[in-house]
Amino acid sequence: MSVSGWEQLLFVVAVTAVVAPLLGRYLAATFRGPSTAGTSPAGTSAAGAGAAGTGAGAPGDRVFLPIELMVYRTLGVDPESSWTWRSYALAVLAFGLAATLLLYAILRLQGVLPGNPTHATGMSPLLSFNTAISFVTGTNWQAYEGETQASYLADTAGLVVAQFTAAGVGLAVALAVVRGIAGRTRTIGNFWVDFTRSLVRVFVPLSIIGALVMVSQGAVQNLSGFRTAATLAGGSQQIPGGLVASMESIKLLGTNGGSYYGTGGAHPFENPTGFTNLFDLLFVIVLPFAIIFMFGRLIGRPRQGYAIVAAMAIIFIGHTVVSMQAELHGNHLLPASVSQAASNVSPGGNMEGKETRFGPEGSALMTVGTMGTTAGATDSALDSYTPVGGTGAFAAIALGEISPGGDGGGLYSILVLALLAVFVAGLMVGRTPEFLGKKIGAPQMKLVVAYVLTIPTAVLILSGISLVITAGTSSILNPGLHGLTEITYAFASAANNNGSAFAGLAANTTWYDTTLGLAMLIGRFAPIVLSLAIAGSLAGSRVHARTRATLDTAGPTFVAFLLGVIVLVGGLIYFPMLILGPIGERFTG
Repeated sequence: MSVSGWEQLLFVVAVTAVVAPLLGRYLAATFRGPSTAGTSPAGTSAAGAGAAGTGAGAPGDRVFLPIELMVYRTLGVDPESSWTWRSYALAVLAFGLAATLLLYAILRLQGVLPGNPTHATGMSPLLSFNTAISFVTGTNWQAYEGETQASYLADTAGLVVAQFTAAGVGLAVALAVVRGIAGRTRTIGNFWVDFTRSLVRVFVPLSIIGALVMVSQGAVQNLSGFRTAATLAGGSQQIPGGLVASMESIKLLGTNGGSYYGTGGAHPFENPTGFTNLFDLLFVIVLPFAIIFMFGRLIGRPRQGYAIVAAMAIIFIGHTVVSMQAELHGNHLLPASVSQAASNVSPGGNMEGKETRFGPEGSALMTVGTMGTTAGATDSALDSYTPVGGTGAFAAIALGEISPGGDGGGLYSILVLALLAVFVAGLMVGRTPEFLGKKIGAPQMKLVVAYVLTIPTAVLILSGISLVITAGTSSILNPGLHGLTEITYAFASAANNNGSAFAGLAANTTWYDTTLGLAMLIGRFAPIVLSLAIAGSLAGSRVHARTRATLDTAGPTFVAFLLGVIVLVGGLIYFPMLILGPIGERFTG
């Protein structure tokens, strides 16, 4: 890579290394305060972080606690109550259903509702179905043009609210999973308390800060609708306004990925400067990393958090550097007459589908860097990436989006993989596997296997059907190996709640609106229910004393085991599709 590319990458790594632990400390203090007594992650166990009865308040209680108590009174919730995993899962599913129906109604009726200066008409039933599921699940797959097909009311009261709630649900579930895996009680917390506290103390205040930063850099934030501007050619053009900065902020912070404009982060109203390009990436990845640091503090084992962060960071840097290098190297299929060298008018490299403001390395850093999360935010067209550059993005999703994953989703996903890693390690040394002092048996492993296979099964079945029926193949813009990548990537992105697209696929059809919607539902709620079931199966289990023969799950050996399991699981499942898709395209052209 170039010096500029390394400087950008090292800046992102350095800022994350400084800010994420500090934010993790705040999160740990927030979610173990006395106002959540009875729902502390590890109860009062020696291994945990329960602060019940300690008298130490959570940060910001003077401001935030009255708001939370008002919400609890309105909902009729007892904040001191704690539930079983089944009750917790039912609350998540019920909330998801209610939120989907409400958002669906808003999208269908936006044409007759107020707050519509752009005169957007109501979305069709199938598009509303797909979009509502997309935003409620945190996928933010957009089969519509944001600036023309969604009203201001639908954006703010519908899509943006869904982005907040999706992030809040993810963090709430992660907290419940931590309580089950590390705690000594049979209950795992109260969903409404976790959800409310996540929104009030984390996502709302941080998103306000993010929106102010975006506005200071030139991101649009107005209610002006379309403005007519005269062009240099003597014609006129409609310039869209809107509440862009506020949507952009929670899109990034909540690892959602939905954009106000159809071109996403490539639009200068949404991503106006080189600084915002790096800020966007930081706003996506810092909080997921901070949640892992929070986990280490909540269970009373900071080194455990460091080990998981190390595994996530290695994968993040790996797939990002591969794509940055590939895009800087350029497209070898272009004729010699097309210069890909850096000059006064071009940054050089593969500039197809990219902004000259960011260049090939900056584009790949921001776009591919977010593929390891559920954000899927982009500032360039993946369809125009080189096969190797596209493989970097695809691989980040195929490995389960745990580098560093979504807000909360990254934590409970990698904890499930950690259980699989210690099980494999236990088989190799002939000992019953343990994680955080709890033995991992057959009931847990059955759930872990179901977790690992659910999303790939859905992706491969739906992709396979789409590749052999006319309703699926008729939407492909580029036939051959690239077309296979377009379809498989779409389902992998949807099922992993990423939301990015390889482009070139006409997705607003009856087949894809329906099947991608189903993939998003499976990819969101099946892992949540299974991870809560795993937590429930471990909740209240005996915590065994550590011995010399116990695998150190906070050391480099465990990190290597964890990386091996992640690569083997993702590789064995998706490698044939990568061979037939982007890797095959690299060799055949």
